Amino acid sequence: MEVASSATQHCKPKKGGSKRCLRNLVRACWTTPISECEEAAAVVEESALSSLPDDVLLECLARVHRAALHSSMMVCQRWRQILKTSQYYDLRKQIGMLDSLLFVFGGVGAGLASAIYCKSSGGWKAGLLCTYRALVENEWLLDYYSADHALLHAQPTVLRNRIFILGAAPSPSSKWGGLDCTIIYDAWTKTLTRGSPMLCPRKKFACCVISNRIYVAGGANRNDYNRDAMVDTEEYIPELDAWKPLASMPRKRYGCLGAAVDGIFYVIGGLKFSSMFGLCMQPYAYVRSMDSYDPKTNSWQKTKVLPMGGCVIACTVVGSAIYMLSSHAVELSFWKYNTLDESWCKIRPPPIPSPLRIDNYLKFSCATVGNSVYIIQVGGSIDDLLRRSGRNGRGLKEGLVLVYDTILQEWSRGPDLPYVKNGAACAVVQC
Repeated sequence: MEVASSATQHCKPKKGGSKRCLRNLVRACWTTPISECEEAAAVVEESALSSLPDDVLLECLARVHRAALHSSMMVCQRWRQILKTSQYYDLRKQIGMLDSLLFVFGGVGAGLASAIYCKSSGGWKAGLLCTYRALVENEWLLDYYSADHALLHAQPTVLRNRIFILGAAPSPSSKWGGLDCTIIYDAWTKTLTRGSPMLCPRKKFACCVISNRIYVAGGANRNDYNRDAMVDTEEYIPELDAWKPLASMPRKRYGCLGAAVDGIFYVIGGLKFSSMFGLCMQPYAYVRSMDSYDPKTNSWQKTKVLPMGGCVIACTVVGSAIYMLSSHAVELSFWKYNTLDESWCKIRPPPIPSPLRIDNYLKFSCATVGNSVYIIQVGGSIDDLLRRSGRNGRGLKEGLVLVYDTILQEWSRGPDLPYVKNGAACAVVQC
């Protein structure tokens, strides 16, 4: 009995022992097994991602939201290489992942600034084009950051998700010597890089993009005091970062505009002379015609007469048609040129009060977003609008944005451009 009693006492659990055992059991269930599961899942996930072939990974990455593209390029070298390929861009376009973004580049005092308009969000977002960190890492940017009007006569062209800003004027007073270059802005990585400058540092020239090549023509030498109008034409090859000369235009054009339709480069309007030729001011003599260049044959085709005269101040392309905004001293007119049948059509002008004081300070730019033409006021002021809005004095800038729907053939008012102006350059990027 004593032995049994002793054994019974020995087997009797201590007070609180059952709770302790349960607690240990729960801890064992929720710690070690879960840790093992997480570790196993991480190994499987890592193995699965690394084992995906490039075409499958391309399909996955093509569906990444635009806001995450920058961070996605930082994941690994393999992802970065895939995201920078033309196949990746084409696939995003095919599955409808690209959105039209309207970029406006322009100076605000000293420095480079930008504004971005997204039609889906319906608003502008403004900010500096280059950050302080970018200036530290890229000393050549100081030549443009310190220039008050670096982009006043610059022309932007777009190749996929990159914007090439041609003809930007560096500051000659910079300690870096005013390095001339082509500024390349990547809308995905939001970075600025330096490209080769044009063979001739020109201003007020025409430019366009055809088959991943950039073409420029006309203008005047920016470093020449006489600023005589030019006939020189150049081609830029992005993969080589190099320019090469092409056949010259049949006539001199200064302040001309460029457009590309179905592989043809159209050079529109302009002046026969620049504002100053030699030591004398020249009268404004407009070139009332339009020349066209075929890159396949490296030749200029027959000249076409402009029905509105030569003072075309902005243009853009929608489908196979070129839409042109023309100035007539006290009013604006709007025209459509159909390249298929070479026909002209005068369209109801933008809803801007007239008469206007059209001069060198009142500037407009045209851009295409979808099937709509955006006319953006990038400089000057409109006296009639100032008076109607109750403001007195001159020199205020409205930053008007007027939208023409080419299908409905109707005008509407878009949100005004933010403070970013001062001779801005406009471009639309699909990204």
